[in-house]
Amino acid sequence: MRKILILHSSDNVAVCLSEIGNGEVIEQDGKKFSALESIPRGHKIAIANIELNEGIIKYGERMGHAISRITAGSHVHVHNVLGDRLSSGEV
Repeated sequence: MRKILILHSSDNVAVCLSEIGNGEVIEQDGKKFSALESIPRGHKIAIANIELNEGIIKYGERMGHAISRITAGSHVHVHNVLGDRLSSGEV
């Protein structure tokens, strides 16, 4: 059963198709990592390490940037991402 959905081959995040438990091993689409925390269904999980200020890539497009280092298996959400639209002053 698929646990995550990677929307584009260049993405560094995936969408959780169900709740992912802390420590749960995900082995899918050539990736293998453990969830570092519980992540709700529909939220994003890092599928690669993402460095400070590096782009968050979803759908093959940059949607924001990391405001702290994000390790593969971490929850990717408002606590560690700033949307590019918000950071550029656009509304």
